[in-house]
Amino acid sequence: MSENYEDELERQMLILRTDPKRYLELAEERILANPDSSGGYFDRYQAHFRLAQYDLALADLDKALALKPHWIFYEARGDVLRALKRYRDALDDYNRAEATDTERWRGGFGRLYRAECHARLGNEKAALEDCAALRDDHWTPGHLGIAGNKQQVAEELRRLARQARKPRLV
Repeated sequence: MSENYEDELERQMLILRTDPKRYLELAEERILANPDSSGGYFDRYQAHFRLAQYDLALADLDKALALKPHWIFYEARGDVLRALKRYRDALDDYNRAEATDTERWRGGFGRLYRAECHARLGNEKAALEDCAALRDDHWTPGHLGIAGNKQQVAEELRRLARQARKPRLV
């Protein structure tokens, strides 16, 4: 990658983090300029997700996937579904992401997020299987949920699974 490309990417990510509404405007301009590009819809999803506009984020990911199936789009849709507490649907998309590009998917956070979905559905065994497959030096700051090293993640997954299995009083 050229230095200009990396600089532009860094600039775009700074806008997304600091001014998601502006990023949304830029993404909409990209879509208008090239409505058949999955990348523009993915960019717009990122802004909608950052703004907690989950239904709009889902619609953009559905459009991106219709144009070009990609593992990162499935994982991103899983993230949105997870934010909506639609854990079973999120699991389906994490599984699709893994099946689409196993090697790349395993290098990201998808396995951690899938483990969380399993735990929130009360399936401790599946959650811990995903946790066991994390790198031994795994650590996450918890920006999207579970924080800590591999052992701390496993403890939190156990807690979430126990909580999910408790009978709910109506």
